[in-house]
Amino acid sequence: MLIGGGSNGKSVLLSVLEALLGSENVSGVQPSQFDRAFSRAHLHMKLANIVTEIREGEVIADAALKGIVSGEPATVEHKFQDPFVMRPYATCWFGTNHMPRTRDFSDALFRRALVIRFNRTFDASLGQTDPMLKEKLLAELPGILNMSLAAYSEALEHGFTDPESSRQAKEEWRLEADQVAQFVDDVCERSALGKVGSQKLYDTFTSWASDQGIGQKVKQKSFVDRLERLGLGRTRDRHGKYVTGLEIRPGWSIQQQ
Repeated sequence: MLIGGGSNGKSVLLSVLEALLGSENVSGVQPSQFDRAFSRAHLHMKLANIVTEIREGEVIADAALKGIVSGEPATVEHKFQDPFVMRPYATCWFGTNHMPRTRDFSDALFRRALVIRFNRTFDASLGQTDPMLKEKLLAELPGILNMSLAAYSEALEHGFTDPESSRQAKEEWRLEADQVAQFVDDVCERSALGKVGSQKLYDTFTSWASDQGIGQKVKQKSFVDRLERLGLGRTRDRHGKYVTGLEIRPGWSIQQQ
């Protein structure tokens, strides 16, 4: 996933990638459409699925995306044709100006993703852009292909590089996508001896979520389940139920808006 504002080269890179693979070997299905059999069928026998811009506000079809990345067989169909079983092998490339939304907050989704930040912005008014850059690069496709194959051979031998900036971007995406993880990061402190009443913690969460402008909040049971997936525990005694392993930061109250 390539993330960054406009005028930074994402679309040029993806255009060069499509040219290297051949447009007939590339599909362009939005990740929010992966759970639709008709849409997913477009990935059949494609080397890559390239989307230059994920539509803002749409939610990734998480389960279907994981199946595509894993190459799991799936029944799909083209309109007015019989269904068939497809085993996808397309690599998904997405360009985006924003972190995409997801309902899957497990490590399975984020572990499969490689997030590359495009931090530079090229200002045409300052003479920093070349309107013919894509055409110039496409004219050099044979050389770019040779460089790509050499880099791929190196990666197979030594492994792919996952730079710190990519790891940080992936963590930011996880926090932004998972409102519970973001709440823990913003409002709580991890503590081996910490313990907070489950109801108090959930009330604090809903107050924080309203303050953040989050309209659709997770239900209490899902809230506690997600806390467990974040490595926190839960216990109970005669006074009630508790979440263990964290504390609410001093100075933060339910009334804080």
